[in-house]
Amino acid sequence: MSDPYLGRYGRRAFLARAGGTLAVTGGLGSVLAACGGGGDSGDEAGAEDPDYGTSKRPLGFHHDAAVGPLFAPYIDYFNKNYAPLQVKTSYVAQDYFAVTSQQLAGGSVDYDVLFADEGYLDDWYENGWIRAVDEFEGVQDLIGNLAPGVEQEIRAADGKLVALPYFRGAELFVYNQEHLAQIGSESPEPWEQFMEISRELKSKGVAQTPYSPYWISYAFLIWHQLAAEATADGAEPFFGENSEPNFATDPAVERTLQRWQEMYRDGLVPKDVFTTDYGGVTNIFGGGKSSMSLRYQAQVVGWRDPEQSRVAKSVRNALIPGSTRMTHSFGAYWFMAESTGAPSKSWTLMEYLGGAGKDDSYHVPKELVAKGLGLSSGYTSIDSDPDVQASWEKWADVALLTEQLEKSVSLGPTVNKTWYPKFLDQVCVVLQDVVGGKKSIQDGLGEAAEIVNSES
Repeated sequence: MSDPYLGRYGRRAFLARAGGTLAVTGGLGSVLAACGGGGDSGDEAGAEDPDYGTSKRPLGFHHDAAVGPLFAPYIDYFNKNYAPLQVKTSYVAQDYFAVTSQQLAGGSVDYDVLFADEGYLDDWYENGWIRAVDEFEGVQDLIGNLAPGVEQEIRAADGKLVALPYFRGAELFVYNQEHLAQIGSESPEPWEQFMEISRELKSKGVAQTPYSPYWISYAFLIWHQLAAEATADGAEPFFGENSEPNFATDPAVERTLQRWQEMYRDGLVPKDVFTTDYGGVTNIFGGGKSSMSLRYQAQVVGWRDPEQSRVAKSVRNALIPGSTRMTHSFGAYWFMAESTGAPSKSWTLMEYLGGAGKDDSYHVPKELVAKGLGLSSGYTSIDSDPDVQASWEKWADVALLTEQLEKSVSLGPTVNKTWYPKFLDQVCVVLQDVVGGKKSIQDGLGEAAEIVNSES
């Protein structure tokens, strides 16, 4: 991409780390840059420190350092166009969620607005680390513009609105048009046809491993891919109203895992598919070594970029195979720290990042999220904006993309439960054992259900 807002390193870091709750590993990272005095909660709303949010005491923006280059021009834009309000960045070098959770728990908070992926909303809210934002000006207008299903993702268990959307992603099916043309095929529709095409591609030497899925534990992607492929084949909601593990007894989930076992056994996917890192999996399809893959919008943008992909001219998006052609969606969110000393000023920053902003332009959701990264913003008016649609035409068949986004569903409020990240850590290991033949499907799904039941 040539978008001036997107630094190459920052964009690649986003591709590798987004698309599900981020994996948390090892020890604690360090804060690269900080703002403010650290942990001073300041005055209550309505009696804000007059210096808070100015150059004397800037507002704090907290994020993962690897993605910092993406936001640099947007922080500069805010400081110029929202003056005298000013923002300084507080970046975490590694293990963003481990560091941030420790900071929040210890009261060592020198930032006002921060982000999180799925899995942290309830925990952080119930611990009193982030605050509700229902009372701020313009909230109702934003709610009215949210895409279907987003509102339930940003409300806490008590019904309070505690977040704004950062981005919405959906798992998309892509294929190498040149490869499929060599066997006279179009994109598959049912999964049975997908298997036939895969076998023919392999038998005729077009691709030794026709499918390159992200069956990796990093960012819990194997779980997200299971949700996408099973949903496409008619799976019911993975979790019940009280977080019951319905996925464990769903025939569509079992069919999906049976297909995965068969593909792994017959060499239709890379044998090191469980241990390859994100970039390695990406390069299998981007290097022309596989014919089909599944990943979210921002990655498809990368595959269509000739600077990043050898097959850019041949990549096409299509509806995911299956009986329903539905797919799995997921997101990330913006929060306001409970400890902020200037709630109304912090809301100005939070709404700039995840809402309309003071000029109703939805500057960050439109320019960075939708046009720059190719992701859904979470807002109906932005995703249907002609400028956004035109930008999507550079890397996708927009009609098929729009249809797929309409045919996408999230896993629901369960993803915000305090136990959900721990469940993801464990279920990814279980799924890899099942696909690799170390466990039966029934045993694996039973084990996954027990994890849910013991935690929820």
